[in-house]
Amino acid sequence: MSKEELQQITDHIRATLKAEETKLIKARHDKKRANIRLLLRNYRNIVRHVEYTEYEPHKFAKRDDLLKEILELMDGGDTSKFELNSLLESSVKSRMLLDHIDNMLDVYRWTCETSDKPEDERRERIIYARYIADKPQTIEEIAQAENIDTRTVYRDIDAACEVLTVLFFGVFGLQFL
Repeated sequence: MSKEELQQITDHIRATLKAEETKLIKARHDKKRANIRLLLRNYRNIVRHVEYTEYEPHKFAKRDDLLKEILELMDGGDTSKFELNSLLESSVKSRMLLDHIDNMLDVYRWTCETSDKPEDERRERIIYARYIADKPQTIEEIAQAENIDTRTVYRDIDAACEVLTVLFFGVFGLQFL
């Protein structure tokens, strides 16, 4: 094989590896953006979970015996391995996640309110109306309230999620290509 042929093969391999690396980076970024959308869509449920789940260990300990008895009555099964640690851990993690989400939404709100671009403030209002408000609005309701097309609402959500991805994940939310 000639040096020229070896160089062509090497160049091809480098280009292929670079393309695969770019695809992997994009896939990771897309997953983070999808996670932001998932968190936003489930924000109200996370709030409810945190509000209605008791996560103080002493409260779990008081109920442990009662819950074991209930489980025994329900299925007669062995409850010797029954523990509430996973519920406790879930509740604590949910509280921490909700605190992080709320903090980053506050940062996003402040960023939008201090921006010179009116579309930034609109994007924050859209995110709030769609995902955070107690009574979520439909895309059509938001479009009507903002006097914009429904496609603009979707584009604004995409743009907001791009910013929120970086706020939520820091440098790992950036898309390096």
